[in-house]
Amino acid sequence: MSSLLLNLGHWIDCTEVEGPGKRFAIWTQGCHIRCVDCCNPELLPFVPNKLVKVDEMVRRIRAAHEQHGIEGITLLGGEPMIQARNLSVLAREVRQLGLTVVLFTGYVIGPDRRLPDGGAELLAQCDLVIDGPYVPSRREKKRNWVGSTNQRFHYLTPAYDSVIETAAQYRNGVEIRLDASGQAMLNGFPF
Repeated sequence: MSSLLLNLGHWIDCTEVEGPGKRFAIWTQGCHIRCVDCCNPELLPFVPNKLVKVDEMVRRIRAAHEQHGIEGITLLGGEPMIQARNLSVLAREVRQLGLTVVLFTGYVIGPDRRLPDGGAELLAQCDLVIDGPYVPSRREKKRNWVGSTNQRFHYLTPAYDSVIETAAQYRNGVEIRLDASGQAMLNGFPF
């Protein structure tokens, strides 16, 4: 296992609104893309937040799979591509557990696009990538999980296909959680 560190905003062991099926969702800390009306503005600053070793996250993901029957992980942000090198190690370990990897990124993926260090390695471990910055003037009203019509689904393995984009079983929604102190946490897509 790896002692590489990830700088995370937070994570949820089991969610059903951050990609297809039950998923372990991981939000990274830090983003330079700065989409107007970002849904996670607290994750924009480049500051240390929750520094967690890759092997610790793998242990948590394995436990979530055993306890909740998750089918994979979803990487969100902030901007996950900023930590692509270390996230690629995490994603490789997750795939070895037989789980899928979904990545949301503000980067636009394509043969003529530059990716950050480790970006190609991270993409090689992903089953599904949803790319592109959020553009409020191009609000999406039909597809699941995306905020604007410019965002694209890239199916990199046979694990998923385009049916998931509009499937009613994956309708956009929100989840509300209360922690031990009574503080509410909201995740998902409310539109």
